[in-house]
Amino acid sequence: MKLRVLLIALLLLTPLTPSISGTPPKAGGISRNDYQATKLKAYKEIRNAANNGSSDNLVLSYDITVSFPKDLRKLYVNQVEYASKLYASFFPDKEVINIYLYTEKDARIIASHPILSRDSESFQDWFKRWARGDSREHNLGLAASYSEGVNGWQGHAGLIVFSGSSIKSLRKYAIQVMPHEYFHVVQDYYLNKERGYSWPSYDEYAKYSPPTFREGSANTISFALASKTQSEYLNLYRNFMAEKLNQKEVKFFKEMKSVESVVRALTIMENNNNREDVHEASYAIGQLMYEWVIAEYGLNGYRRIVENQIRVEDFSENIKISLGLSTKELYRKVAPHIMAGFKYGY
Repeated sequence: MKLRVLLIALLLLTPLTPSISGTPPKAGGISRNDYQATKLKAYKEIRNAANNGSSDNLVLSYDITVSFPKDLRKLYVNQVEYASKLYASFFPDKEVINIYLYTEKDARIIASHPILSRDSESFQDWFKRWARGDSREHNLGLAASYSEGVNGWQGHAGLIVFSGSSIKSLRKYAIQVMPHEYFHVVQDYYLNKERGYSWPSYDEYAKYSPPTFREGSANTISFALASKTQSEYLNLYRNFMAEKLNQKEVKFFKEMKSVESVVRALTIMENNNNREDVHEASYAIGQLMYEWVIAEYGLNGYRRIVENQIRVEDFSENIKISLGLSTKELYRKVAPHIMAGFKYGY
C-alpha cells in the first residue's frame, strides 16, 4: 500500500501581479487585498516559528550519493536545516531524521533499501523517461514517513533528481518539494508510532489524515519555508494555481464557486469516496484551507490538529477538539478564502 502520491513540479515562475488601487473586486465577500493579507499572515506565522526555533532535539542523518548534483545538494541541505528549526518543535523527544538525496543512477540501491524499496517500482517509469531525455525538469519524492526500520522508529524523507539536473534546469515549483516531503514525517509521527505503520487500507488512514490535511497542509508549510520573501511566496503559489486552473480533469476546481459547493467538495474529500480527482485536488484546496486556519488560529491552532491525531477516532473529532468547530462549520468559514484563491489565481 502506498500512502503517498509523488508531488511533482509542473510550472514556470511568472511575475507577481502588482497591487491594485481603489476598491478591489470581491470573491465570496473576500477582496483581493484581504485574501492576500490572509496568505501573508499565515506565511509570517510559519516563517517566524522557523526563524525562532531550534533543531537541537533532531539528529539529521544524510545519505547523499556521489551522483547527486552539487548545487541541488546545497539547496536541499539548507532547506532541511531550516525546516528542522520548525519541525523539531513537534517532537517531544530526540528523534533521528534520515535524509536521502538520490538520482536515477542509484536505482539498485533504492530497490534493495529497507525503507526506500517500498515505492521503488513507482520510479521505474520516470527513470525510463530520463534515459530518453524526457521530463528531466522534475524532482520526485523518494521518502516521506515516520516509520519503523532496522534501527527502530525514525523519520525518513528525501528526493530523487536526474543526475544531470541543476537548480536552473528544474521547474520553479520544485523548490518546495523537499520541505513538503519532510513535513510528512511530522504528520506521520502522531499516527504511525502510536498505531503501527501497517494500515489495513488507505481509507482507514484517511479517516485520521484526509488528503486535504496530509497533502494540502504540507503544501501550506512547505511553500512558506521554501520562499525567502513574501513576494516569492505569492509568486510560487501563483504558478501553482495557474497549473491547477488548467487541469480540466480535476472537476473539483470548477466547483469552487459558492460556499455550499466548497463545503460539499471538502466533505467529499474528507470522506475519500474514491473519486479519481480527490487526491490531486487536495494539494491546492487543502493548502488554501490550512493557510486560512493558520492565519485565523495561529500556527499553534494548526499544531493542535497535528498532535491530536493520536487522541481521536477520526478527523472530524480532531477538528472539534482542536479548533472547537465541526468540520462543516470549518468548511463554511474557510470557503470564501478558497473561492478567492481560485478567482484571483494566487
